[in-house]
Amino acid sequence: MKWLQWLPLIATLGLIYVLRWSHIGVTDFKVFVLIMILWTLLLILFYYWTRPDHSVKEASGEPLEAGISPDE
Repeated sequence: MKWLQWLPLIATLGLIYVLRWSHIGVTDFKVFVLIMILWTLLLILFYYWTRPDHSVKEASGEPLEAGISPDE
């Protein structure tokens, strides 16, 4: 599974190369920024879904302990 996590890095390098080759950052900056924002969101989602413990833990309903000892 760790090799799968390297694919976005290679894809990001490819995307940057294509955007550089097309000069889209110079000709249409708003489109360039939109592409970069969408790519970042896709990377966040990808790493969220491929992390080892991506299962959502259910809340137990008990209050969180904030460092308060039961002696106080």
